[in-house]
Amino acid sequence: KAGAIIIATGWDPYDAARIDNLGFGKYPDVITNVMLERLAAPSGPTKGKILRPSDGREVESAVFIQCAGSRDQNHLSYCSGICCLASLKEAAYLRERNPNARAHIFYIDLRTPGTYEFFQKKVLSDEHITIMKGKVARVTEDPATRRLVVEAEDILSAGKTRLAVDLVVLASGMVPSLARGAPAGLVALDGDHFVLAAQTGEGIFAAGCARAPVDVAASVQDATAAAALAIETIHTAAKR
Repeated sequence: KAGAIIIATGWDPYDAARIDNLGFGKYPDVITNVMLERLAAPSGPTKGKILRPSDGREVESAVFIQCAGSRDQNHLSYCSGICCLASLKEAAYLRERNPNARAHIFYIDLRTPGTYEFFQKKVLSDEHITIMKGKVARVTEDPATRRLVVEAEDILSAGKTRLAVDLVVLASGMVPSLARGAPAGLVALDGDHFVLAAQTGEGIFAAGCARAPVDVAASVQDATAAAALAIETIHTAAKR
């Protein structure tokens, strides 16, 4: 028996292979933001060097595609919350590892709320990191050069653009782990598999990405609140 239950089951990356126009799974140099984190990690497969998976060459240019699966009725209808910040951070990683590298970020809306706005401004002060508002139509590979070709709209200029780069990084969305299966009858989930607190039983509390797509700081706050509520529930029950 338990006096309270906290559900903090985390999240999984959205399966980028389901976004068929962006080339993930077809071209080895199209990767996800989670995969880039591993490349940039000192304990990762490349010891922190950002190299092309196809041939091991150092990346000189990269495109970061925002909302790869998020804010899309065909995939995830919601904003995953962390992707804009993650791509800005990873563009900075690329520039730190290779001072000659260039990063291009395609976005729908660049969302860096609160004091994260200062981080955005710091990253974008680098003239080798550029942003463009627009949806990417498709990613292909040039068979002659083996470089990736990104075709996208440029909303602000009402035109189209085409870039040839070494690497494409997809900011794939966050899917609650409960989408893989939740204990029957224990929790109520919404259509996106996040916990519906108002419809979940007494003494059961959700935290972090089980409740909504949130960053680490918000997850810690959620966990603290859930722990406090769980303790209160147990103490209240003990007094009955």
